[in-house]
Amino acid sequence: MCFSTLIVKKISTRVKLSVACASILIFFSCSPNSPNLTMVTPPAPAGVPSSVEVITQSLDLETSLSVNKLFIEYIAQVDSDFIDLRAELASLQQSIESLLESPSSSTLAHGQERWASAHQSYHQSNLHLYFTSLISGENQSDQLNRMAYQMDYWPILAGYVDSVGGYKAGGIVHDVNVELSPESLKQQHGLFDVTEATLGFHVIEFLLWGESNVTTAPRGFEDFSPVNKLTSIQRESGMEISQIGNNRRRELLRLISAILLEDFNSSFAIWGDVSAGFLKTTEDRSSANLLNLLLESSTAMLTEELLIRSLYPLLNGEYESGLQSPYSQTSEITVAAQLQSVERLLLETPTSNGVTLDKVLSSLSPSFEEFFYQNLDSNKACLILLYSSFGQTNSYLENSSIELKVVECINLLTNLIDQLEQIKLTLPAIAKPH
Repeated sequence: MCFSTLIVKKISTRVKLSVACASILIFFSCSPNSPNLTMVTPPAPAGVPSSVEVITQSLDLETSLSVNKLFIEYIAQVDSDFIDLRAELASLQQSIESLLESPSSSTLAHGQERWASAHQSYHQSNLHLYFTSLISGENQSDQLNRMAYQMDYWPILAGYVDSVGGYKAGGIVHDVNVELSPESLKQQHGLFDVTEATLGFHVIEFLLWGESNVTTAPRGFEDFSPVNKLTSIQRESGMEISQIGNNRRRELLRLISAILLEDFNSSFAIWGDVSAGFLKTTEDRSSANLLNLLLESSTAMLTEELLIRSLYPLLNGEYESGLQSPYSQTSEITVAAQLQSVERLLLETPTSNGVTLDKVLSSLSPSFEEFFYQNLDSNKACLILLYSSFGQTNSYLENSSIELKVVECINLLTNLIDQLEQIKLTLPAIAKPH
């Protein structure tokens, strides 16, 4: 199940793969509405097994008990991480209030720091959102999808929000016909196209940093200074103080940061309802079913967030579409956080007697322990190197090695996902989550 099914339904992906690149890709279909690609499974790197022995018997009692305990620990970890994320978002909102109250280079820098910290925390919790959607009913899952689209959709059309190079009075910041209110902004968000975002992390990111272009000056705190007096021309034209660009930019930033926290609180409330109901049925579910939910969440998140939304567009040369955080230049931090969320699930959510999920998976597949972490470390190195190479100079547009780096990262990531998928083959036959 895809956490961003709502987004996938609205996007028509154009895939333009070279023959050389297509031969090494594998596409994991996330929903019937996902881009319809036909890929060839890549050969596994030397030392990585292409398959594992399929075990059809039931999990032994010790493993079953460990899985059940791990599942309870994971539920508690989700609670803790979501509480931390809520605090991060509240801190971001407060830093923005401080910026608007006293615009300066220091308050702007603090707002940018709080954005980066909150965004990283969000993606460290991204796996939890996929898991929540997976165990939710259809209505709750739809609500989560809507909240996700409002909180973290990218790429955004910057010119729909504010001025960009060559258009000094563009975007809703300067369009006085667009009412700045929570209701209006929610209605405008993706009204005609999914990239026409008015809400979420990346609209805030663009407002705080400005364009990621060496020909355009970065955002200055002066853009958030209040204007309290109209010029004679403005008075004669009938303009009001609230319609001045700086004042509208201030109000837009204030509203969006408040809506971001509100949307997360709505998602957190759904998690509370879903997890409480699911815990009541945990004892009635097989350990194989519970283990499958954890694996499915991980593979869905890695496939959707990294392969479909980022690496495939980068391979197609669609650099603006494939970079998660282009204005703050923190895309490498985002992808590292997503990989870290899977690593934490495997290693940092132990039972009271010290059993971790990776030990359970190693008992099901002897090759898991030997190859998975080697592959995970290679993925981290490849992805961080790749995304850190996309700098403000735009030199990557003429760098022929970028395609090879993207290909390498796709190959490593598909192997990582395949290793998790193969673990599912070792599980007894289980019912679907719903």
